[in-house]
Amino acid sequence: MVVITSYEFIYLLPILILGSAIIILLLLLSLCRINTKLSAWFTIFCLVLSLASSSYIGYKFISQSDDKILVANNLTQNIDKVINNPTEINDDINEAASADQQLQEINTVALASPTINDDLSVQEELVKPHSHSTALFTSDGYGALYTSLILFLSIIISTLALTWFKDERTPCGSFYLLVLFSALGATILIYSSHLVSFFIGIELLSLTIVGLVGYQYTQKYSLEATIKYMVLSAISTIFLLMGIAFYYAATGELTFIALSFKLSTLSAPSILLLLGVCLMLVGIGFKLSYVPFQLWLPDVYQGAPACVCLLLTTIGKVAIFCAVARLFLLAPIVNNETIRAIMMMMAFCSIIWGNIFSIKQHNIKRLLAYSSIAHLSYLLVALIAVQYQVLALETIGIYLIGYMLANVCVLGVISLESSSSANLDHDNDVDLTGLFWRRPIIALAMGIGLLSLAGIPLTVGFIGRFSLILLSVTAELWWFVGTVVIVSAFSLYFYLRLAINLYIKPDHILRNEVHKTLTISKIRQISINEIFIISSALLIILCGIYPKWLFNLVSIAQYLMPQ
Repeated sequence: MVVITSYEFIYLLPILILGSAIIILLLLLSLCRINTKLSAWFTIFCLVLSLASSSYIGYKFISQSDDKILVANNLTQNIDKVINNPTEINDDINEAASADQQLQEINTVALASPTINDDLSVQEELVKPHSHSTALFTSDGYGALYTSLILFLSIIISTLALTWFKDERTPCGSFYLLVLFSALGATILIYSSHLVSFFIGIELLSLTIVGLVGYQYTQKYSLEATIKYMVLSAISTIFLLMGIAFYYAATGELTFIALSFKLSTLSAPSILLLLGVCLMLVGIGFKLSYVPFQLWLPDVYQGAPACVCLLLTTIGKVAIFCAVARLFLLAPIVNNETIRAIMMMMAFCSIIWGNIFSIKQHNIKRLLAYSSIAHLSYLLVALIAVQYQVLALETIGIYLIGYMLANVCVLGVISLESSSSANLDHDNDVDLTGLFWRRPIIALAMGIGLLSLAGIPLTVGFIGRFSLILLSVTAELWWFVGTVVIVSAFSLYFYLRLAINLYIKPDHILRNEVHKTLTISKIRQISINEIFIISSALLIILCGIYPKWLFNLVSIAQYLMPQ
């Protein structure tokens, strides 16, 4: 029986806060019948509280890692003194004993009489970041980083939805209940280190997305998108559950660490194991919309509200990919040539499909749907090149952060231009023609987001694309390098077309009206949503010009193995 102490509960505090917030909001909605605005602010407060706890956990891991590095350096210096000055062994033994006492105080690994030749391995073992594991979850720097990003995106989505509901007369508090459920499912996914918690998290996230996509069912395409996602999601769940069952039948384990040990000790993978992995790839391929499981995505994006579309393309995909990355980087699944070939084919076809079909799109949400197919497929190279774990994890972190910021800029602007009372969102390119002459600040931010998605230099999108190419060259995946270079030329067309469209002055706008609009925009009070969008655009430029701090940030998620 696994016993969790009160101290270990601190490392699962984001999950506990979100679960408690759901219960409280459900009681408030059913008993007090609070309005939409109160529901929104309560949700934002709980998300901020959960974000603060996740950031605190990440800070503790960083500080513990720094302490270990300091002690490891002191221990190495003592060992060097013993080697260079054998006559001063007695003094060095006392210093080594003091260093060993420091090691015990910060809960480092136990060292059983290390030899002098093992000083390098001792230091490598000491500098590993701290982690806390339970039966279903692992709290480490990896989970703290991506949980913080997910919670921050949930706050942005909640504020965007509040503006989107500004003309709605009926209470919409249940929308924010679903947002909390989606944040909880994503957090469970990122912290999961067991296939049971992985399945619970992915299904909790998928079920809430069904409700969010069809929440404003009076809008055009909403019910169609909901039915498509619900039916296909149920089918993919069947494949995923069968894959987990076959996986368990072949290995007898469900934890990620035990799977890593079992798979590394197998002389040859069984047919049952390969079948289980393939079925899991089918289920995961649908959730991440890889070819050939991507046909549902453009219709769902078009039918969903812009703020829900932002949730689907960031939280819905980033959380699943982070959980899959933890599984695949711990368990050597892609060491099998068959699985490796399947993933290569999925990545290649998805990249080509996503970029080619984006060219003819005039609906921005459909364009971003096809674009997300390509962007998530780029990251498959990080799972294929699993032997370069450190570089792969840094590439995943940088690319996902840039992808999130760019989508906030683009879909955030579409959400601000739309309303729940309208039949459709303003998501066509003609709807945003000349946006700069009406709302210049957010038009500039949206343009920066589009340039980042295209991978233009001096944006974080370029840094992420460069990291992917560097990883693929290191892993000698030359087919991927050639594919990225070719399709990047295609992507420039549709991204730059939308960016230029923002600055075209419509014919019906007179010169004096343009001057009046620009003057009002300077003195008008900036909303919290515009602050989020502008901040995301500034971060895109800042990380593109000076990416060092971004590399330092993702380095805290470098190690996945719990101690």
